[in-house]
Amino acid sequence: MSTSIRQAILLLLLAIVLSAASTGILSDRIPYVGNWPSLAGSNSVIVPPSAVEGDPPFISLDEAAAKYQSPNVIFIDARYPEDYDYGHIKDAINLPYEELEYFWADVTAGMPKSKEYVIYCSGDECESSLFLGREMLYEGYSDVLVFYGGWREWERAGLPTERGK
Repeated sequence: MSTSIRQAILLLLLAIVLSAASTGILSDRIPYVGNWPSLAGSNSVIVPPSAVEGDPPFISLDEAAAKYQSPNVIFIDARYPEDYDYGHIKDAINLPYEELEYFWADVTAGMPKSKEYVIYCSGDECESSLFLGREMLYEGYSDVLVFYGGWREWERAGLPTERGK
């Protein structure tokens, strides 16, 4: 075996050992095993990798479906208006996070801060629901939940949907 190949293998092994050692020692590390999104079942709570302490609580599909049955819970779709028009959870309000500055005042004017809100977006690749949830907490809405499974999980489960505004 040539010297350069041996050196490359040695460097690779050293990098692996140092990586494993630093992951075991540092508290700010990225875990090997974490609370990453999964679709294990309707009772599974999907949490985005960027979730931090203080974020709104995340709920499962089962919890979202139960909340949907309550007349006191308002669902908010955080997706773009075009996506909302294509299909959304029945009776959900559209408050697109990516265009918040254009919609916030009009949409929130009729939203009491004392109500319970469930926010969703496309699904486990979209974090607009989390970001909107953070914004709502910041603005004084205290009962905010995030359904991170979102539109795709809801639609796949055959729960109530509608198209248009």
